[in-house]
Amino acid sequence: MTIISRWCVLLLLMMAPWAHAMNAMIYQPQLRDMSVDKAQWQTLMDKLHDAGFDTLVLQWSEYGSAFSQGAEQQWLMDRARIAHDRGLQIVVGLYADPEFFTRQNQPTKALGNYLNRQRTQDVAVAQRWVDKFGSQNIAGWYLTPELDDLRWRDETSRQIAVKWLTETKQSLLAVSNKPVSISSFFAGNMTPDTYRDTVADFAAAGVKIWVQDGAGVDKLSLRERSLYLNATVGCDETSPAAGEVFEIFRQIKGDKAFRAQPASTQEISSVLHQTSACGKDKLIFSLRYLPAAEGILAY
Repeated sequence: MTIISRWCVLLLLMMAPWAHAMNAMIYQPQLRDMSVDKAQWQTLMDKLHDAGFDTLVLQWSEYGSAFSQGAEQQWLMDRARIAHDRGLQIVVGLYADPEFFTRQNQPTKALGNYLNRQRTQDVAVAQRWVDKFGSQNIAGWYLTPELDDLRWRDETSRQIAVKWLTETKQSLLAVSNKPVSISSFFAGNMTPDTYRDTVADFAAAGVKIWVQDGAGVDKLSLRERSLYLNATVGCDETSPAAGEVFEIFRQIKGDKAFRAQPASTQEISSVLHQTSACGKDKLIFSLRYLPAAEGILAY
């Protein structure tokens, strides 16, 4: 993307009708959460609202076959409705493929076909939520694939991703005209400036890019992470991301399977009292690591 094009993208971001920053909590639905009774969930949503959160982002509304039909789907919609009734806007995460990080590594032609199937599934899920939950109750769409700084380094792959994002946004707007968001993360596979330019390329598709701060996985030092975050989410006019995802978990090292625990109470309190950079979106990942969720949502 040319420098002029990137400036145009940044101008559009500033003029966009959804440019008002959100203070959001991300909720990653798990089937085990169905044991949480309605009263506990209502209390938790009240605490979120009272703490100043204005939005609940569902990381996904279908994960493979989970929550795709019947009682599971209805349970999740009911919990989203309670959150909405408690004063929280709802951003609906769409279809999550449990094998995304493996399947994204397919050869170029196969990758395009795979992302087309992802778009078809996303649109189908969005239509179900509009039909059953109501378009008026939905504040936005969230695409569940997470864009890293490794798979999309070459220009050809990046163009495929931008094409997919552009077409997915257009398809979702036809279902219900809501802002579309996706998240991205870095692990030192690009320089901060190259990563900034890559995020700008993704943003050119007209979607909001939320950059994960990397504190939870702790792969890079605080100084290293700051370089990437300043380049993408900072106050500089060239920073292209719409917001930052603050991780309040800490990964437990040494296990093959991902396991995590909450950050310290002091660390979480510090994050919750931070303001977003220059009025950009602030998102917390995730609800189950919040002190208020202790004893309610298992981690």
